[in-house]
Amino acid sequence: MTRKHNKQREEGVEEITPDPETEGHTPETVLTVPDAAEVERLVSALEQKTKEAAEANEKYLRMYADFENYRKRIQREQVEFRKYANEQLAFELLSVVDHLGLALKHAGEAGETPQEGLREGVELVYKQFRDVLEKFGVKAFAVEGEPFDPTRHDALMQVEKEDVPENTVVQVLQEGYLYNDKVLRHARVGVSKRPVRSEQGEQDNSTGAKNDEQG
Repeated sequence: MTRKHNKQREEGVEEITPDPETEGHTPETVLTVPDAAEVERLVSALEQKTKEAAEANEKYLRMYADFENYRKRIQREQVEFRKYANEQLAFELLSVVDHLGLALKHAGEAGETPQEGLREGVELVYKQFRDVLEKFGVKAFAVEGEPFDPTRHDALMQVEKEDVPENTVVQVLQEGYLYNDKVLRHARVGVSKRPVRSEQGEQDNSTGAKNDEQG
């Protein structure tokens, strides 16, 4: 027995001697062939999954078709809504047109002058127009005497005023309108400013004041 073997025994290491018959050979893989019952079970499971996949695909196709029909219906309804959105407003304005026609027809009747009858008829139609607009959320807003607001007013001119603060609306050239809470049209206005005094005028005023004090 060699020194190496003695040393391995002393350390408690067991030496394994390879079997000459199995040395150099790898274990072979053993294939197990399923029996007929297992094959039948697998085929049945495959058929079930195939059936479920077909049903899921059919369900998807039905849902997609329903969605496409819904989308097309919504598009048609939107087109119809935009087309007839102002139908009620148009219907309300027909009565205004009727009253305007009657005012023109009977302007000279009832012992009145044509001008007087026409004026009263136009005033009636004007009031009715405003009532219809207010019914649909279109309303004029008062601006005269208010501070200038660029979100509601368009300043077209400046007016010299001494008795009001600067940038105050003192003249309405065209009324402004709200559509519900939104500015539909800005009011066109004249805005106040301080009068411009010339140096000569200020000197004359100053001289006159001094003369009054001396007198």
